[in-house]
Amino acid sequence: MPNQPHRTRAALVQAALDTLKTEGFSGTTARAIAGRAGVNQALVFYHFGGVESLLLAALDATAAARLERYRTAMAAATDTAERIATARRLYREDVEGGHVTVISELLAASLARPQLRAELLTRMAPWIELVAAVLDDVAGDSPLSETIPLADVASALVALYLGLNLLSRLDPANAQAESLFDLMERVAPLLDGPSTS
Repeated sequence: MPNQPHRTRAALVQAALDTLKTEGFSGTTARAIAGRAGVNQALVFYHFGGVESLLLAALDATAAARLERYRTAMAAATDTAERIATARRLYREDVEGGHVTVISELLAASLARPQLRAELLTRMAPWIELVAAVLDDVAGDSPLSETIPLADVASALVALYLGLNLLSRLDPANAQAESLFDLMERVAPLLDGPSTS
C-alpha cells in the first residue's frame, strides 16, 4: 500500500476543511478531524505535526484551487463590467462552498496566534499579485496606472474582500457584499472609458 500515507494525508486535509466549515476553529480539534477522516488522531501529529499545520495545509489546498479558478475566470473577462460580474460570481461560490468560512475562522483565530497570523499573511501575497495584475490590465496605458499605486489598491481590495468575508459570517444574507457589487457594476463603464463602437 504505497499510496496509503498520501491517502491518509488527503483524508485529513479534507476532514480538516469540513470540520472547520461546520464546527469552527474552536471545534476543529485533532480528535474531531481524525473522527471525520476515520483515522486515529495520532496521525494528525504524525503527518502534520499538529492541528494548526494541518489547517494551513488544508487552507493551501483550497486556496490553490480557488486561486486557479479566479485566474482562469478573470483571464476570460474582457472588460471591467465583466470582471466585476465574474468577481461577484466567484465571491458567491466562495460563500456557498465554505471557503469564506475557512478564511474567516482562520483569520479570527490568528488574532491570538502570532505564528498563524504570519502564515496567513504570507498566503495573502498571491491574491494581492492576482488583483494587481487585473488592475494593471484594467488600467492599461491610461494615466491611472501612473498616478495610482496599483499594488496599494490591490492590497486594499484584498482587505475589502476579507472584510466582506467576515461580515458574511455575521450577516449570512450578504446584503453589504451584494450592494457593493451593484455599485461597482454601475461604476464599471466609467473605468473602461468611452466606448469606441
